[in-house]
Amino acid sequence: MRFISKLYLGETVQKKQERLVSRLKKHKLLPGTYVICLPEGGSAPLEYMKAGELYKSWYDRHEPWVIGIAGDEDEAIALISQIIKDCMIKTGSLSLRSYAVSLLDAGRES
Repeated sequence: MRFISKLYLGETVQKKQERLVSRLKKHKLLPGTYVICLPEGGSAPLEYMKAGELYKSWYDRHEPWVIGIAGDEDEAIALISQIIKDCMIKTGSLSLRSYAVSLLDAGRES
């Protein structure tokens, strides 16, 4: 899995970013933790899931871009809401997929 350089983080995980990213890369269990990703293909602009879902073999072949980490499902939904607000502020539209791709481009530069 790949991570953008400036992840969206839920309030409960803000001080744990390095530890969480390290554990995600090592496929360690993170009970209750959710990730927000840009989906591989499809029409959905963003998707969120329990972190353990990323350890399935499908994701080994289709490496996702993680753009956010949350401490629980409610926090993941709140982060998606924040991403939508940021998209509106920065682009003036609801082109979430384009905005998310611009986050990926920023992640590739670092």
